[in-house]
Amino acid sequence: MATATAQPQAATKAPAKKGSAPAPALRPFFTGTVDLETHTYSDQVTLGAGALPYKTYNIRTNGFLADFFLTFTAVTATNAATVAFKENMPLGAAGYLQISDTGGQPVIGPMNSWELSQFVKWGGFSFSDDVRQSQTYSATTGSGATAGSFTMVLHLPIQFVRREPLGPLPNTNSNNAYALDVSAAASTDIYSTAPTNAVTMKMTIHQDAYRSSAGRDAQKNATVTTPPGLGAVLYLRRNTMPAVAGSFDEELSQMEGLYRTLSFSLVDSSGSRSGGESNWPDPAQVFFNNDVPYDRAKTTWVRKMERDYGYIQAIETPGGRENGWFTLPFITDHGLKAGSEDRYKYLSVSAADTLGFRGVIGGSGTSKLTTYYNFVRPPGGQNKALTSR
Repeated sequence: MATATAQPQAATKAPAKKGSAPAPALRPFFTGTVDLETHTYSDQVTLGAGALPYKTYNIRTNGFLADFFLTFTAVTATNAATVAFKENMPLGAAGYLQISDTGGQPVIGPMNSWELSQFVKWGGFSFSDDVRQSQTYSATTGSGATAGSFTMVLHLPIQFVRREPLGPLPNTNSNNAYALDVSAAASTDIYSTAPTNAVTMKMTIHQDAYRSSAGRDAQKNATVTTPPGLGAVLYLRRNTMPAVAGSFDEELSQMEGLYRTLSFSLVDSSGSRSGGESNWPDPAQVFFNNDVPYDRAKTTWVRKMERDYGYIQAIETPGGRENGWFTLPFITDHGLKAGSEDRYKYLSVSAADTLGFRGVIGGSGTSKLTTYYNFVRPPGGQNKALTSR
C-alpha cells in the first residue's frame, strides 16, 4: 500500500546547468543518519508529605531529538502494612512533568505521569502503547515485605510519525537546549495505605535521537540532511472545566493546530473516574463550528475505540479502556490501527473556530471534564508541509 510522504525540507535536487542532465534526487534523511540512544540521567527522591522535584534535566545535545523513555522504580523492604494504591497509581507517581522549549515555553505538559501514559496509549505513537501490558510494569500490593514497590517505563514522544520521521527537534546547541522537569507526587497521593517505611523513587532517562546527517549515505550518494517537515512540533495541552449534573453545552478552550487526537476524561464530584464513567453523557456530542460531526451513544464510542486501538480487555485492566476516558482519533487514514496516519485527516483548528462538547451529565454535584489536546503545529503554519500533496 502506498504511503504519503511529507514534503522534503528544501529542494531535493541540485540545480542543473543549462544543457546538462538534471542532478540526481537526494536520498531520504534516514539514509544519511543513524539512531543515537543514550542513557543520560538518573536521580532519586524519598517520597514524603509533599511533591519533590528531581533535578532539571537539561537535554543532551546530539542532533535531532526524537523520544525519551523514563523509568521509575520504587523498591520497599520489611513492610508490615497492608499496602494499597490510590486510583491512577502508581502510573501517576510522577505528579508533575513538562518539557520546555529553548524559550522556556511548555511543549509537552504540564501533566502528571498517569496523564502521560494515557496521552501515549491513545496517541498512536507505536505498536504497543499500553504501559500496563509491558513486561517492565509491576505494582505490588498487600502485606508482603515488598508491598508498595513498583516499576514502570514511560514513553515520552517528541516525534509523532516515526516512519518518516516527523517531529524530531533540532538539538545541537548546548547553550540553547530543551529542558525536562519532573516531580514525584506526595506519598499520600500515591498510596491509600502506605508501606511501613519511607519509599525511595528512582528516575532514569534514556534519550533517543538521530545523529546530524553527513549529507551522504554509506556509498557517498547525496542525502537530505534534515528530517522532512522540519519545524513541526508535537504538543500536549489540557483544559479542565466544571460540569454540573444536568444539561452541559460548553465551548472548549481549543488550541490552534492540527489535532491528532482529542480526548476527554470525566471525574465525579469526589474526583473519581469510576464515578465519571457512570456520569458520562449518553449520548455525547462534539460540535465544530456549525456542524455536529460526532453524536455518539456511549456504547458506540467504546466500540469505535476498540476498533481503532485494539484495547478490548475489561475496563481498568491492562489492554482495556480507563474509566471515564473517551478519545476521538484523527490518525486513521492509512492503516487499520490509530497512528497509521497520512496526516490528511488531522482536524485543523484555528482561533476563529468553535469547538465544543454537549450532553447530559449524570450523577449529582459538579463533575470535572478534562480535555486533552494532542496536536501538531506545522512548519511556517503550512499544513501541506506534513503531506505529499
